[in-house]
Amino acid sequence: MKILDSKNRELLSIFLIFLKISGFTIGGGYAMAPAIERNLINKKLISEKEFFNLLSIAQSMPGPIAFNLSILLGSKIKGFWGSLFASLGVLIPPFFGILIVSTIIQTYSDSIYKQKFLNGCYIATVGLTLYVLYKVIRNLKLNKINIFLFFVGILLLIINRNLTFFVFLSLVLINYLYEKGGFN
Repeated sequence: MKILDSKNRELLSIFLIFLKISGFTIGGGYAMAPAIERNLINKKLISEKEFFNLLSIAQSMPGPIAFNLSILLGSKIKGFWGSLFASLGVLIPPFFGILIVSTIIQTYSDSIYKQKFLNGCYIATVGLTLYVLYKVIRNLKLNKINIFLFFVGILLLIINRNLTFFVFLSLVLINYLYEKGGFN
């Protein structure tokens, strides 16, 4: 009698990958992205191009980036069940981590060691976030219209911040039409 068939073993593997990364990465979703990328690409579960396509979609979705990314990647790899197992793997460590860390921070709120540790975590998070930004930019296919739309969007948002949703939606639509040949 087999307890874990190959499908269940793959789901468990996805769960453990996300559980491990979520449990041992400090700094949130952008800090987790390089570890997720490395693990999934090394195990040949997803290509680099697919990863960065899903990362860009996860960034545009509301909510925590790590959770969004886990849902999208899990779904790409194993459908609904992959999505469920990946998202549970991402959610469990922070849930218990917050319970434990909040107790420790309250107990040692004046400790210089705690302050130094948190400063180090902040610096590491900035570095990991810049690494993800570099990888995303490296994989972009920039052309004149993308650069132009980027600066138009910034200018419009400087003029009126209340237009964020409409500027974003308009620029995405214009870029989509341009890339599909809708302006030729």
